[in-house]
Amino acid sequence: MTHALFQSAGQAGGVMSFSLHHFIHSHEVDQEKHERLHAKRYVRFIDKAVYLVAIFGPLMTIPQVLTIWISQNAEDVSLLTWVLYTLTAIFWLLYGIAHRNKPIIISNILWVAMEIPVIVGTIIY
Repeated sequence: MTHALFQSAGQAGGVMSFSLHHFIHSHEVDQEKHERLHAKRYVRFIDKAVYLVAIFGPLMTIPQVLTIWISQNAEDVSLLTWVLYTLTAIFWLLYGIAHRNKPIIISNILWVAMEIPVIVGTIIY
């Protein structure tokens, strides 16, 4: 019944919207699978550890930022590479927001925050 209500409410021109489709499948169809998976101890550990990775991964860019800004030299830094990294992080951030995935959101906010100083420093120096 719920599935039919969401399906009829989410149709635009006969096509169900992506976000509504995701809602139906992630909250009704996969709920049982989700509960079985999280009953496993190692999965709960990984779910918690991913927050550390989400924070420390982007922070590993700090040495690059400091090198560029302290030495005022970005001669060997590829601007195109860092711009593409930033665009990728923005896409992942939007994905994380759309799916309400906190580790992806946290990580990619930090990635963008770390990549912008690299890009700006590469342009300036």
